[in-house]
Amino acid sequence: MNNLKAIFSDPAFLKAVHCEKMTYQADSVILKEDDEGQDLFLIVSGEVEVVSSLQNDDHGLPARLARLSVNDLFGELSMFDSEPRSAEVIALTNCEVIKVNGPELIAYLDSHPAEGYFVIRELFMHLITHMRQNNLRTKTALQMYFAEHNND
Repeated sequence: MNNLKAIFSDPAFLKAVHCEKMTYQADSVILKEDDEGQDLFLIVSGEVEVVSSLQNDDHGLPARLARLSVNDLFGELSMFDSEPRSAEVIALTNCEVIKVNGPELIAYLDSHPAEGYFVIRELFMHLITHMRQNNLRTKTALQMYFAEHNND
């Protein structure tokens, strides 16, 4: 995330895009699943866990989707598609994050295409990494399911 981190020292960026350092204690909920919001978060210190609720009768079971740490991002899906948050993010340790106004970031990148290209490329590489990890998890879960139900 070198290009994204570097942009935080650009005076034009800091003037155009509202950013706020925020601290969270361990076990604090940073984002709730299904909440509205388009902000992007960059982890400065600490660790967070991304979880989603699986419905099983009337009980929501947590599905642990990812563990993120320093220089990782979260919130990028809602920043791009304006949909509600797809998962909950919980601080595993005390952590500090930079909360970036998503619509202002997109507007800035649109108006600064040279910088924008490299930042968007980093964001997409981040998404691709997570998609590949999720594909592997899905494949493993399906293999386990079919192995268990092979004789049904």
